[in-house]
Amino acid sequence: MRDGFFLMICLLLSCGAIGCLRFQPQSVEAPHAEDPFAALHGLSRQVSAMAELARVDSASQVPGGQGEGALHVLRLLRRAIDEEIAWANTDYPYFQAQDERYAKLALGNPDNLYLVARLDDDAAYRVAGRLGTTSDFSLQIYQGYPGVHRPFIAKGAIGLDQLVVADEEGRFEIFIGGEKRGPNWLPLEPGSRRLLVRFTYGDWAMEEAGEIHVERLGKRRLAARVVSDAEVADRIRNTSAYLEDAMTGYMKVVDQVYEGLELNSLRPMRRLSGAAGGLSNQYNVTGRYAVDDEHAIVVTARPSDAAYQGFQIGTEWFEALDFVNQTTSLNTAQAKLSSDGIYRFVISTRDPGVANWLDASAAPQGQILMRWQRVGELGSSHEPTIERVPFDRLRSVFPADEPEFGETKRRAQIAERQAAIAQRYSLSRD
Repeated sequence: MRDGFFLMICLLLSCGAIGCLRFQPQSVEAPHAEDPFAALHGLSRQVSAMAELARVDSASQVPGGQGEGALHVLRLLRRAIDEEIAWANTDYPYFQAQDERYAKLALGNPDNLYLVARLDDDAAYRVAGRLGTTSDFSLQIYQGYPGVHRPFIAKGAIGLDQLVVADEEGRFEIFIGGEKRGPNWLPLEPGSRRLLVRFTYGDWAMEEAGEIHVERLGKRRLAARVVSDAEVADRIRNTSAYLEDAMTGYMKVVDQVYEGLELNSLRPMRRLSGAAGGLSNQYNVTGRYAVDDEHAIVVTARPSDAAYQGFQIGTEWFEALDFVNQTTSLNTAQAKLSSDGIYRFVISTRDPGVANWLDASAAPQGQILMRWQRVGELGSSHEPTIERVPFDRLRSVFPADEPEFGETKRRAQIAERQAAIAQRYSLSRD
């Protein structure tokens, strides 16, 4: 029965070559162009197709992979609904926090507050705000979608190094599209559709994001028009197409970045161009790990002159883990430097009693991502290392004076993370 089902999926989804099992789904189209309920049925069929795609994917075969695969489909669906329905009225754009506590796609950085708005490529926009005290800030424009059919490509960015502020409080004004104006201006190339803002935190407790808003020029004080049934149906079909493209697109990214990378190894450090969606002033290192209760992974890294330097682990679904209630990420404002001037990060399923623990209990096999932002040239001395170590021998890889990090300190560490993230999303000011 299982072999017959497998063959059916192969025929329905057309076999590809991503990991052990990767497939290209067929588009699910609504039969009636102006019927929003028919479009909803089409979206339902697309969700079912993506569920079967996730079921047989190699990422579902690792411990905890099936649950994460099902959630991956739902997170993509949520993102598709946001992009194609909630933000579809580009006459009246607004920044929405992309809540990485749940929507952890593409190994979203736990140190970032992401804000997203939709754009039209034939319009002009004004973005105004005030810088906060975060370690980094950037605004970036994207073409396309995070998929294989309509590739997601960065097409213009302004970061702290380029942004011209108006006063000591860091107030700024950025114009996007239309004729060039002011010191902060970005063109809108054909196909541009998404505006992404990153406030990047170092010290979660002390740093604060600033203020920012966006408006389409010429639309202030004008009432919105009524959306027709046909437009609703079209937006739902766009949601279905987004879901398919994003699912296959992220699989392709995993192929490009992680496929062929042996477990418990790292790729060499690389400097990003920014075109693929990252920041142009960023280095990163990717890797994969696998641990059990009797073994841990130790990754070492050296300090740098980067304004921000971070480390995180994630699932084989290219998603971040719970970074609020577990220590699955650490940046150099949070991590402890050993007495010999080296950061040592321990990836394990149980607490090793050292400060720099990355908790892999929810993903014993997964992905590693390290980032350096607003940094000069990094050389071979900054290349991180990775080593698999028996859990009972972990102390041997640390200097003899490495302090114990007991249960009381761990609880305090978690409490600080919980309070800081609640404040980041404006749920608490305690």
